[in-house]
Amino acid sequence: MRLLPALLFAAAASACAPKAASPGPPRSRLATATRPADFTGPGGRPLARRRATILYENRGRAFPLPLVTGTIAGQPALMLVDTGANSHIIAGWLARKLGLPMRRLGDSGSDHVGKSVPTFRIENPGVVIDRWGALAPAPILALDVPEVIERLGIGAFISPQRLVDAPAKGEDGDAIVLDLEKGEIRAAWWDDARYELTAEGIELVRGDESSRVCEEQSGPIKVLAYVVPASIESQRVSLLLDTGAQHSDLFASSAAGLKLAGQSVTNKEPMYTASGRVSTRIVKSARVTAGSFSVTTDVDLITGGPDAACPRDGVIAMDVLRSCTLLLGRSRVYGRCAAPSEARAPVR
Repeated sequence: MRLLPALLFAAAASACAPKAASPGPPRSRLATATRPADFTGPGGRPLARRRATILYENRGRAFPLPLVTGTIAGQPALMLVDTGANSHIIAGWLARKLGLPMRRLGDSGSDHVGKSVPTFRIENPGVVIDRWGALAPAPILALDVPEVIERLGIGAFISPQRLVDAPAKGEDGDAIVLDLEKGEIRAAWWDDARYELTAEGIELVRGDESSRVCEEQSGPIKVLAYVVPASIESQRVSLLLDTGAQHSDLFASSAAGLKLAGQSVTNKEPMYTASGRVSTRIVKSARVTAGSFSVTTDVDLITGGPDAACPRDGVIAMDVLRSCTLLLGRSRVYGRCAAPSEARAPVR
């Protein structure tokens, strides 16, 4: 069965509303080893140059998820940087506003909880990310999203792992560094970036066969996502790396979800996926560990289930990943995190 691109966006509506900016607690910087300025990499490869700035504010107010600015069809657009979206996606509201022709796909996509959502195809809509430049010409998915996403002004979802296109003249690298702490996306060569990242920080993802890649490269729209081993309250789980979700979660029907259900309480905050609002419960102050990195945070127990093409128990989200740097390759993933000043995510 073909792996269907999915919009995996599950931020609580009230929590995702822009809040007044505040400096917040200091974080220890994840340092990297330095290279000489003229270093060209193994085999004389030039350093990859493309990069973009990640923003954590929306309309002048603090925002919990990573954003980039750019244009679509020549018009300004705000885009969410979402590793949980396994392909780039344009929100239906923006596509209609811009008059972009949308052709219905024969297959449906699936959202964060595995529910089917109608998907459309837009031929070469001309997506440009500020500083990074234009995305490679290719069809891009479009789908309708809840009104709350439109109110936030989010018009597209950038899958950073899909920025790993075939190197143009050997200059674009073969991997993407997603530096969530510093606020930057940059192209890189895997070996060079891995060397630099291992210098400091705490390992989140080992970058070996313990992680799993979900991909489909044969169709017109390429898809790619990463599932990594972790534990929640000592329960072993497989979690999707999801920078498009504010809070980590587990499917209530998963083995870990069933064991933790007795520790959960009702969640009164609304939570939305592409198919609409979903009900959740919360496991308060749960210990989430991936690799050697641990954070205490509230974990949502959600209804539904994953797409069968990319099985997982839940997602590891920005409450855990905010101080991390992810190295995203075509068939592998690696990550390290700076130790937060407090090993506890912000309380909701």
